[in-house]
Amino acid sequence: MPKITAEVPEKIYKNIAEEVKLGIFSNASEAINSALKKAYAGKSRTFLKWLVKKEGINEADMLKELAALRK
Repeated sequence: MPKITAEVPEKIYKNIAEEVKLGIFSNASEAINSALKKAYAGKSRTFLKWLVKKEGINEADMLKELAALRK
């Protein structure tokens, strides 16, 4: 897996350290990985919503397609 180096503002680093101390995450890397995954997932959802709107796809169309895939 590629490694990334980033500068983290002191306030955010303190929040990460507190979450590690509370046992929410085992270490700072795990907390940062979790945050990156959540941010990317949010970006992906936003893109998909935009694409669905741009293409004029509605919920009924998506459900119909899903039903066809499950057959």
